[in-house]
Amino acid sequence: MTTERILIVDDEETLCEVLKLNLENEGYDVDIAFSAEQALTLDLKLYSLILLDIMMGEISGIKMAKMLKADVTTADIPIIFCTARDTEDDMIMGLNIGADDYIMKPYTVRNVIARVKSVLRRTFAHKGNNVVHADKSNRVKVDGVHPDLDYKRCTVDGV
Repeated sequence: MTTERILIVDDEETLCEVLKLNLENEGYDVDIAFSAEQALTLDLKLYSLILLDIMMGEISGIKMAKMLKADVTTADIPIIFCTARDTEDDMIMGLNIGADDYIMKPYTVRNVIARVKSVLRRTFAHKGNNVVHADKSNRVKVDGVHPDLDYKRCTVDGV
């Protein structure tokens, strides 16, 4: 059994620590990078999802997302933008470059956790990997078989 790994990339240290604590309480392994530059020094292909701020130092979250989507080893990692950029045009641009969700600050931790779970649920439902995944919501995945006790359903190879 593996635990999903999440990377938070944001220059607001307090916000990162609050998200990390709450996501770890949900059973995720969480790492923090306080800039895109710091995040790019990590082995990003190990992450199941990246929470990414847009407005950061030299490399913006938009530029980092484009870099991730252009690299075959990281292109499939889901990205959720968590940002103060709150116009409809900002959201559409973020989604158009490949983000899986877009959350505008200020947000609640419950909202972020719900969206993380949703994106990971969709991501693992579409992947046919032979790894066992489980979390506190009673979802298990083994060799393409996905019994989901919360929803009282079972899928095999996505069907």
